[in-house]
Order: sequence, then structure tokens, then C-alpha cells
Amino acid sequence: MPMALCAQEAPLDREEPATITIGPGLGIDFGGLGAQLSGRPMPMLNLLLGVGYNLNGAGINAGAAWRVLPHRRCCPYLVGLYGYNAVIAARGDDGFARTYYGPSAGLGLEVHPRRSSGHLQLAVFLPFRPAGFKGDLERAKGDPAVDLRFEPLPVAFSLGYHFGL
Repeated sequence: MPMALCAQEAPLDREEPATITIGPGLGIDFGGLGAQLSGRPMPMLNLLLGVGYNLNGAGINAGAAWRVLPHRRCCPYLVGLYGYNAVIAARGDDGFARTYYGPSAGLGLEVHPRRSSGHLQLAVFLPFRPAGFKGDLERAKGDPAVDLRFEPLPVAFSLGYHFGL
């Protein structure tokens, strides 16, 4: 008895958008309040550069993200960065104002709309802040001339939107 086999790939949720994107956002991966440029040499790997204003000057970060489900509308990713991850911006005394650099690790989610080449990007980061940051923050808090409004959280959040180029 003759037998016929037929195979078919499962349909993807969406087509892979442009491999280079740029967009505005807020968070350490956007350099503070700034923009992020990203490129995908392959669907699962995203290289990124963020440049922005971090309340003390220019904030810069660079890194890579591993996209877990690159062809899905909701694509989770793991990300590693190196660059700015803490700032002391004290009113009343510029001697304490400083930007700190180090590595950060995070988890994120890309949300791709059906009819757009862009995507929404949400992430949470664990910044590995340098040892000097904690000491400088304690000195700033102890100085009565410094008006320190708030301390940084132990984690950092990010929100942005990317447009395909």
C-alpha cells in the first residue's frame, strides 16, 4: 500500500521586522531619558547602544540581548549592559553630583503590534553598582547642605518604543 507523508511548518505569529531599529525611551538601556539604537545580526541576538540624559549629564550604555522567542508578537529577552547604572544628582552641592558606571543584567519583553514595524519594549534591570557609589551616597545623605530628593531603587525599570529603519 503506497504511503504519502506531508510536512508543514507551524505558522509564525509575525514576520521578523527590520533588523535595525531606533527609538525613544526611559531607563538605563536608553541612557536615562534618551534613545536606543539596536541591530540584529541574527534573529535571536540584539546588539544595542543607548544614549541620553541621566539627570547629571550624558548617560551611555551598550550591550546585547538574547531574544528567547524572536518570531512571536511577545518576545521575552535576557539582556546584559555595561555603562551608566547610577547617578547622584544633589541639589545645592555639585561636589556630590556624579555618574557611576558598571554592568547591569535584565529581563525584558518586546511587544510587536500586528500592523507596525516598530515595537514596545519593557525591561527590569539589576544594576551592579560600583563600591564607591554607596559611600558617596551615604556622605551626600549626611551633608545638611545637600538636598537629596530620593535614593535609587535596587532595580531599574525601562520603557521605550522602537521604529524599524
